[in-house]
Amino acid sequence: MADDRVKQVKEANDIVDVVGQYLSLRPAGQTFKGLCPLHDDHTPSFDVDPRRQRYRCWSCQKYGDVISFVQEFEHVGFVEALELLARRAGITLEKTGASPNREGRARLLDVVRWAAQQFHACLLDDPQAEAARRYIGERGLTGETVRKYGLGYAPASGNWLVGKAQTAGVSEELLETVGLIAKREQGPGHYDRFRDRIQFPIRNVQGQPVGFGGRILPASPLAARAPKYYNSCETPLFSKSDSLYGIDTARNAAASAGFLAVVEGYTDVLMAHQMGVLPVTATMGTALNARHVRQLRRFVPRVVLVFDADEGGDAGVDRALALFVGCDVDLAVATLPGGLDPCDLLLAQGADAFRAVLDGAVDALEFKLNRVLAGDGSAGVEGRRRAVESVLGVIALAPTLPGQAGAVKMQLLVNRIAQRLALREENLWARLDELRRERGGGTDPRPGRAAEEDGAERRAKARPEERHLLEVLLAEPEFVPAAYAAVRPQEIEHPGLRALLEGLYALLAAGEPVSLDLLRERLDNVRLAEHALKLQDVGRRMTDRAGALRDLLRCFEERRTRPVKEELHSRLQAPGDHEAALELLRQLTQRTHGGGGLTPPL
Repeated sequence: MADDRVKQVKEANDIVDVVGQYLSLRPAGQTFKGLCPLHDDHTPSFDVDPRRQRYRCWSCQKYGDVISFVQEFEHVGFVEALELLARRAGITLEKTGASPNREGRARLLDVVRWAAQQFHACLLDDPQAEAARRYIGERGLTGETVRKYGLGYAPASGNWLVGKAQTAGVSEELLETVGLIAKREQGPGHYDRFRDRIQFPIRNVQGQPVGFGGRILPASPLAARAPKYYNSCETPLFSKSDSLYGIDTARNAAASAGFLAVVEGYTDVLMAHQMGVLPVTATMGTALNARHVRQLRRFVPRVVLVFDADEGGDAGVDRALALFVGCDVDLAVATLPGGLDPCDLLLAQGADAFRAVLDGAVDALEFKLNRVLAGDGSAGVEGRRRAVESVLGVIALAPTLPGQAGAVKMQLLVNRIAQRLALREENLWARLDELRRERGGGTDPRPGRAAEEDGAERRAKARPEERHLLEVLLAEPEFVPAAYAAVRPQEIEHPGLRALLEGLYALLAAGEPVSLDLLRERLDNVRLAEHALKLQDVGRRMTDRAGALRDLLRCFEERRTRPVKEELHSRLQAPGDHEAALELLRQLTQRTHGGGGLTPPL
């Protein structure tokens, strides 16, 4: 891929704009700060520098540019990240011959977007979708909402999408990869996985469709033997345990609202948004989990979990409390009036009534305490003891925040419980410790972290002259031919630096522009590419790179001659064989003054 095309893509994608699509950033002097999305961050450790177009996490030490950020977050290679950024900027990249059959993330996104367009067009215009249009109208959703959120309809035939793909020349293999069709168990061909369903496109935080949620029509002949809701299966683009419906729209309103609310259904989200209550999202039919919370925490410090009137049983409340204990988030719980879900409440009483429910949310510990004290906990000493056991039992099993942040949060939790139940804190701590030992809870939520850090400390240390050589060459690629003629890759002891030097030499030998961006395309090691960016930035801060290169080449020459000098000194000190010593001295003189003995690396 031409170096100028890589530069064009990077220049068209400002790093603050791109990173800001994935997490909430706030100005901090000349940079922008946010919670690092690359590890479980509890304080804003992530810096984005618009001047240098770089990011750095001061906690996990991740570092890079806009391409490496997309690589890290999307779990893709350099070329796929470049394709995603190119499409974001409306740039068409030429196809290389290296991997003509590669099915990258960008192609998968394309095929999901194509399918979403087919479903949407069917809902709007196809006579087969009349019952679907009627159902959507009965639910109170407007045509504007249908179009804005791309709702669609999958016909009942079982081969509708397959036929569309064959006509349009869309790859059935790609449609199978993204979970829209499946191979028939008997006979050739594929069948549609979504049939007679309202299709709700599930979008990522950038607003790209990555999967679907399908709601069976109530009058469908398939309703008796099919689930009411059916989500896309796990694919390279979609995981229901991580995904949140409506997050692309909700996150934009979250900063001013100060919270994100989590409801249960697609229509709950759509009706809330339709009525102007925008910071509302939904899980994919699964309970809210720590991964959901970490994603929400990137945008807001407060999450409101909305329980329907018939929800909120003990299991749901306990899950909310466990998340409250183990995550760096203000997790609150709101309860709807009896007999209503959010969509019903919004239709019956309007947006203000739903906002009042959200405003009345209390944190998960308070909600749990209110629940146990309103029930058995008010019935004498034994009832209150059971109430204590119920609350402490959940906390004992929950993972706790690491470090001092976790210690402070636990102290505040125990202090609150002691005040509400009029108990001594030391007694609560003692019982909590007993429950932890009995139940094996309270472990660090990041197992293996210490081992990973120990492994990082044991990584090979580079010799200063080797590191400085790569700093100069990555910052000044024009110097690579001089290094090529003077330093063999085998002379670089550090394996990572040797790989970088070999890559630069390979670009030179192939007649391609020597640049870090083209080198990164060839590397299959994200950590090494990240380190190369750091080396380049250090090199760019040098004021005299030409002088530094001269000094470094002399240093490598001295490294080569040092063993000869040591052997010569040893032979001159030893009795006998002076002829051999004189020959060694002649060779050393040739190396030092005549430049002999160096063959340009191959």
